[in-house]
Amino acid sequence: MIEQIRKYTGLIVVVFVLVIIGFIFMDTSTMRAAGGGNPYLKIDGRKYTDREFRSLGAAPYELTQMLAQSGDFPLYTFLFTLSGDAQSQEQAVENFFTNRILLRNAKEEFGIYPGNDEIDSFIRQLRAFTSPDGAFSQEQYRTFIERGIGRLGLTESDVRELASDVLAQRKLAEILGSGLATNREIVAKDLAIENQRLNVNVARIDMDPIEAKIEPTEEEIKAYWETVQDAFKTEERRRFTYLIATPVSTQEPAEIPALPADATEEARAEHEKQNAARAAELAETNRKSQLATDERVDDFLYRLESQEGTFEDLAKEDGFELETTELFPLGNPPEKLRAKLRATSSEGTAADQLFRINVTSDPFSRISPAIAIGDNQWLIARVDEVEESRVQTYAEARDEARARLIQELATAALKKAAEEATTKISAALAEGKTFQEAVAAADITTEVVSLPSVTSAYQADTATLPSNLFQAAKYTNPGALAPPVIEADRAFIVHVQAREIVPEEGAAARVDASVQEATNRNQIAAFTAWLDSRNDAAKVEQLYNAK
Repeated sequence: MIEQIRKYTGLIVVVFVLVIIGFIFMDTSTMRAAGGGNPYLKIDGRKYTDREFRSLGAAPYELTQMLAQSGDFPLYTFLFTLSGDAQSQEQAVENFFTNRILLRNAKEEFGIYPGNDEIDSFIRQLRAFTSPDGAFSQEQYRTFIERGIGRLGLTESDVRELASDVLAQRKLAEILGSGLATNREIVAKDLAIENQRLNVNVARIDMDPIEAKIEPTEEEIKAYWETVQDAFKTEERRRFTYLIATPVSTQEPAEIPALPADATEEARAEHEKQNAARAAELAETNRKSQLATDERVDDFLYRLESQEGTFEDLAKEDGFELETTELFPLGNPPEKLRAKLRATSSEGTAADQLFRINVTSDPFSRISPAIAIGDNQWLIARVDEVEESRVQTYAEARDEARARLIQELATAALKKAAEEATTKISAALAEGKTFQEAVAAADITTEVVSLPSVTSAYQADTATLPSNLFQAAKYTNPGALAPPVIEADRAFIVHVQAREIVPEEGAAARVDASVQEATNRNQIAAFTAWLDSRNDAAKVEQLYNAK
């Protein structure tokens, strides 16, 4: 045997060399796909498998959610920024994975390498691992590692990698946002403005008297309608023939007689057992009845689609009772078609579903699917007639057009009246008159309301005052008028009689906190903008939908 091996020593060496060369030049991406899952995403020219997506994306996403629920802002920020502007849970997880890969690439680019001590410190400060006294709980941490993340396929090293990435994201945000400095003086002034107390007087101009004087001519109404007639349309109306399938009620099991008040414990236990057995029997009976109804509905739709008969004929054969509606708009359906939808993520009523039917040349397109309504019913309908929405004639739209024209004219007149009153009152104040006297001179008859202490926390009585009174007046100098506050049916003239800054205990600390908050917002904004640009440049491609 040894002699045979020696005879082919040269050949063995050649084969061995060829094997080594094969490993060296092997397409490693193919090898990863074969041994590590199916191609899932392509990011910045590199392919990632579904296994990598799970281990670096889906599972860590859920891990981050679990930890962030304890209220740690850095984790929430990490989750929020990496998830991006997602419209679904699936998109959020995919964004999280993609952006985490880009963040990891940036760690090398910017030289951000959180050390073990830094990672340890971060983990020890997480609220998920903090005892009631605020100290790190080794027991809670070990329990979480050993029992909390096993189902995700994660280990302690994955928690530490997540902590490293959160720290890197925070550091990178600081670097990117370093040029967006927050002016402490401006922040202090803004806080002082929010902390002032105002002494104000308020006059009100109501729209009703203004509106009552507006009488547009027929020519004006028609001219208005002609310019916006597309805004006056009839509602689409539809007529349906429909059936409602309800499970056939069967005779309920006999009631279990009530126990006497002095029944023994054994009797009570037996009574509960009998009641449980009755409830189980009733549930099974209802289940079978529901299954039978479901089968009837499925069979009806199948026969209808197979053109075994007309809607009416097949309904009659199957014992379904039909009802036909009059033409009606979606906003006013018959009572039975107002039934709420059952067991579906779609909100609304049966009528909502019926008006979504897209009628085409195919006769079966007029037939609705089986719509689950109520507790156990199915509704199937046929669209018999559709009256499309159309532009109303002038006669049909005239009253609505008149009302809208008056509303627009009254709104413009109210704004004009408020501006003119502001001008008159300002002039009267400059002449030395009081606000009440100036208001009377401007022909405003509503009572003036005087408020000596309006702060940012003030809750106005919106029956007589604007809801945003403090915001409307906070920048106005004492003795002057704020810009008119225009609401839907009234306007307010606000006079600031006096203002004072209320001393606040710990004001400097509050300014520091506000500066830090603004700095954090700037850093997050800078990081998000950077991440978006990197995402665009990475040309992310979904491979799992590739044909």
